[in-house]
Amino acid sequence: MNYIALNQTILKKYALVGQGFKGGEKKPACKTPRGYYIFINGFQELPEISKITELFELGSFGYPYLLSGMGAVGGEIKYLFGITEFEYVLIVGVKLDCDDSDDYAEDVATFVFKDRVPIPESEHQENYSEIAGELLLAHFTHFLGKGNVSEFKSFVDESNSELLMSVVDFYAKKLNRK
Repeated sequence: MNYIALNQTILKKYALVGQGFKGGEKKPACKTPRGYYIFINGFQELPEISKITELFELGSFGYPYLLSGMGAVGGEIKYLFGITEFEYVLIVGVKLDCDDSDDYAEDVATFVFKDRVPIPESEHQENYSEIAGELLLAHFTHFLGKGNVSEFKSFVDESNSELLMSVVDFYAKKLNRK
């Protein structure tokens, strides 16, 4: 069930009998206002990424709407920032409250090739929070669309993650300006 919630609710994919979840097409990466070229799982068909060599937890929070059409099935969403030889990766994980296992269903939410980050490579490490923020912002744009931002924000508030909160605040302000 965790896998269904991850793909259907978080990544906005649809299930095809006998084929698993589908979503996204072969499209070029999306360019963010800051100049990052980001691939978004569920919107684009993702190219293969390299093996993750470093992983940092960004935060997690409870969310009550993880399975649509199944009543109020909630659980926890967590975000991790990963580094590979060639990419920076945002991993999203889902664990439903009704699941007895301790395992999360996890997948790449967004990623950017290191050579497509508009910051000199020598300054990447000191700017990990900006890079992770851009990946989160692209993911939230796909996951939330234009609805449910204020309600979603209330759940992130409880996470005590400054990075998650600042990205959601930025996203909410951006939507209010449109």
